[in-house]
Amino acid sequence: MVNNSNLVPTAPDRAIRMPEVIQLTGMSRTSIYEAIKSGTFPKGFLIGKRARGWMLSTVMNWLQEKAEAHYE
Repeated sequence: MVNNSNLVPTAPDRAIRMPEVIQLTGMSRTSIYEAIKSGTFPKGFLIGKRARGWMLSTVMNWLQEKAEAHYE
């Protein structure tokens, strides 16, 4: 098992938009929406008529789960 404590944010939780999700995950916009559609990525929430957001903690937890699954 790998120690992923450095993946957990130390700043207060906040909503993030797609550009930051892309930067954090290394995934493309298309890959993220395909993963949402298949149920393998958190769908986030609407923060406007056409704007979607994710809680930073949700994305970081998803990344940590992926990392832990990889090292099992």
